Amino acid sequence: MHARREIQSLEIHCRIARLLTSDPQRVIGKALHNLNSWIQLHRNTALEAVYQEWLGILETRPPAEIAALLIAGDEGAIRLRQSSPFVGILSPQEIWSIKRSHATA
Repeated sequence: MHARREIQSLEIHCRIARLLTSDPQRVIGKALHNLNSWIQLHRNTALEAVYQEWLGILETRPPAEIAALLIAGDEGAIRLRQSSPFVGILSPQEIWSIKRSHATA
C-alpha cells in the first residue's frame, strides 16, 4: 500500500517538475501561497517545521534544482513529497487519472 502511494506521489511530482521547468513563476507562486496559508494554520506544530523547510527551498533554490528534488529517490525527497506544497498545480482529473492507473498495480 505504501509503495503504491509513493509511486503515485512520484508520478504526480514528475508531472509537477515538468510544469515547474516550463512555468516556474506559476508553480512556485502557487506553492508559496499554499505554504503561507498552511504555516499560519499550523503554528508551533511538526507540520510548521516541514512547511518552513519547503519555504526555504522555494525561496533559495533555482527551479531546476527544485524540479530535481521533486523526483529524487532519497529519503529526504520522499519525506518532503509527503508534505508537498504543490496542491492545486495539477487538476483533480489529472490526479485521479494517476491514482486510477496505479490502483490495480
